[in-house]
Amino acid sequence: MIIYKHFSFSCFLFLFLFLTLSIIYYPSLIFSQSNDAPKSQVLKKDTDVRITFPYTASNHDRKNPSEYVFTKPIPNDWNVFIYNKISYSNNPEAKTVIQLKEPYPSEKFVELTMFGDKSKKYSVAVNTKESGRLELYQNPFNGWSLDNPIVVTSGVDQGISVTDGKRIIVDKLSLNGFNLGSINVFGKDESNLPDSALKGSIQFETIFGHPTQSFIYYMPLIVMIGVGGILLYLIKVKKRDPS
Repeated sequence: MIIYKHFSFSCFLFLFLFLTLSIIYYPSLIFSQSNDAPKSQVLKKDTDVRITFPYTASNHDRKNPSEYVFTKPIPNDWNVFIYNKISYSNNPEAKTVIQLKEPYPSEKFVELTMFGDKSKKYSVAVNTKESGRLELYQNPFNGWSLDNPIVVTSGVDQGISVTDGKRIIVDKLSLNGFNLGSINVFGKDESNLPDSALKGSIQFETIFGHPTQSFIYYMPLIVMIGVGGILLYLIKVKKRDPS
């Protein structure tokens, strides 16, 4: 009976740690995951903002995008992790277009286009008042990863860098700073075109400020302490077990 109680408590402790870390890493678990959700879901934690758009965002047109506006613009130092879990229609023009924009009246933005058909075409462009829209990168086949997040980073001295989920494709592009003000999502060039998406969602995790201000910076230490505590407890229980 004593052994059973010790075993039950250790299982409870492990389950508690697992659920806690799961909620920290995947906060969308605390939200409803209905594909019919009409609004984006937002979770804010100090230097971490996570926004989940339903698949319907990709059925908006360019003139009427789904938009999330940050409470305060994020100056220069930030990272955006993009998790595209949308299922697309068979339309060869089905896609998701993402614009990371500076606050108005700035015309500066970074634009990522991910096609959803078999080609998985992927392109990256930037827009500035001085140069207009400039396409920086295009890959017509298997351009973006389904398994890993696409990452866009900005640094005061590092400029803008973009990945395709596997490697860096735009590296340290200088835009003379970039204050992230909003995220726009759409998938159609005109409102009368067929819908792009059928189900799923697309999530943006925005981390900003100095790394030590983010809980992710301390996650390895938290995991080590948690696992170490469980192991020490199990060792003590084993020593006390008379058998």
